[in-house]
Amino acid sequence: MTMGWDDIERVDGFAGLQAYAEAEVVPVLESDTLAPGNGKKLRGRLSRAFTGGFIAFVITFMIVQAIMPDTWWGETLVFILFPLLFFGSIIGVVFLVRGSLIKLMLEAKTRFLVRSRALSLLGEKLGLTYVPTPGGPPAAIKWMAEQSWAPQELKDAAAVFDETAGMEAAVDAAREAGLMIEANVYVVGSAEQKEKYQKMAAGQSRVEDGFHGRRGGVDFELFEWIEKVEENPDIYHLVVVLEAPLALHGITQMKSRKASWPQDASDVRLQEVDLGPKAFDQLYKLRSSDQVEARAIFNPAVIERVIALAGGGEYRAVGKGDRLVFDFPGANRFALMDVVTGDWNAETVQQTAADLAAALSLVDTLAHAFMLARKSDTSGA
Repeated sequence: MTMGWDDIERVDGFAGLQAYAEAEVVPVLESDTLAPGNGKKLRGRLSRAFTGGFIAFVITFMIVQAIMPDTWWGETLVFILFPLLFFGSIIGVVFLVRGSLIKLMLEAKTRFLVRSRALSLLGEKLGLTYVPTPGGPPAAIKWMAEQSWAPQELKDAAAVFDETAGMEAAVDAAREAGLMIEANVYVVGSAEQKEKYQKMAAGQSRVEDGFHGRRGGVDFELFEWIEKVEENPDIYHLVVVLEAPLALHGITQMKSRKASWPQDASDVRLQEVDLGPKAFDQLYKLRSSDQVEARAIFNPAVIERVIALAGGGEYRAVGKGDRLVFDFPGANRFALMDVVTGDWNAETVQQTAADLAAALSLVDTLAHAFMLARKSDTSGA
């Protein structure tokens, strides 16, 4: 259930946010002068074009398969022609609709900047810094933009992503913790091969909507990465990165019973840790490369607070190096404006404020559960 403005403004630091949003944020969104219907029409046109291209590929491949002789060289030729026809159909469709594609990209870039400005203003009121593209643009877009044949519009779009990047250390911490690999993917190989895959997966993942700041004496960073799921809605993972309560020499992983284990790239052996309380074991599983260190993180007070944190959903956490990294899958957060269609309204503004209230309340809860505020106060004394 969506939080109302009264509930939102009861969260610490959110008093007066509704009036501020109406006075400062809404005018920025209203400044978008692009026709609301253009993005929908262009997206529909491109969707139909790519669907037609795929149908043409299937028909063409079936014809080729039918006329080829049932011999070893015929089967070999069919095997070779499959990727050529597939990628050829994609390239052909892109060439035919390049005008619509470029127009869609230009409009999306304009709305992306409007949306970024609006979220930046909303964050400023809350003492946050907004980063539109944490970690920079996806590797595929960056690679294409560097090619000599890439249209200038694509290069300009990639430049905008570069200019609005940041929080590389937070994204790297989530990647190195093994939290940015899709749940149904299991990487088998050497530590070097796993590390390469982690970098590739993180580079291809869509990462967006980063915020960082200081709350209750605790520095934090948070962002979303999007997990693609075939024939199902995308999963949006809220990642929260906090400073560890002590310098960690090992790796400790915790997950709720419903979640999958993070996939660490190292060859470090992880063993299950039995903390004792049955209430904890019923909700979570814990494993670590250092039993002593794991118990130092999960002291009795922390165990009690983490049990209260469960909430019944999927939840993963990793302690590694000087960071605690948390991962909470869910629906799209901070969806203030659709950059393709330009759609927004009073409800999306309120929902985005509610998403921020929930995210910062979660930061407060995690900092309290893992006793980070006390550590911060002590270190600052």
